[in-house]
Amino acid sequence: MSELYFPSLSPEKNSGDGPANTAELQGALCGLLCLNSQANRSTWYKSLFSEIEPDEKEIIDLTALFDQTVQSLNSLDFDLQLDLPDDQAPLPSRISAMADWCQGLIYGLGTSGLKDDTELSVDGQEYIADVIKISQISDDVLEDSNEEETNFEELVEYLRMGLFILYSELQPLSPDEQITEH
Repeated sequence: MSELYFPSLSPEKNSGDGPANTAELQGALCGLLCLNSQANRSTWYKSLFSEIEPDEKEIIDLTALFDQTVQSLNSLDFDLQLDLPDDQAPLPSRISAMADWCQGLIYGLGTSGLKDDTELSVDGQEYIADVIKISQISDDVLEDSNEEETNFEELVEYLRMGLFILYSELQPLSPDEQITEH
């Protein structure tokens, strides 16, 4: 699994809610940014996880994650990479991290104000429904096979590209971009 940004959240020390790993943390940040593109780069994590008290090094890591994620989400190259274990890690651990990323995304969207009645396109609604399903994958049914590897890669690409669609759909227009009817 990915390294924790918050060592204080390890199971032995964690008493509150917070991300289990960087995959979940990045997913939550993506959810926040979908609804709040003006989030504060220095304190964004407090709007998601109120009990977190990062040290100076963790704040630097959080700011870097924020900057990298914002830059990637706004890239014309769609270059955001999900923060998952590398290809050398066992497939079940990568799938588990992908499920954690999805849990983080749903948490970030919900915490940031996405509601059942938020207007979304059919594609946006399907994407969120799929993310919820993927977040519920149980690692006890996972196998390490070539077919599963291909399925995993396709799911990661789907999650990546769907996120760009959702992000662009949920971004409010700036006042100078809004078209007013006379």
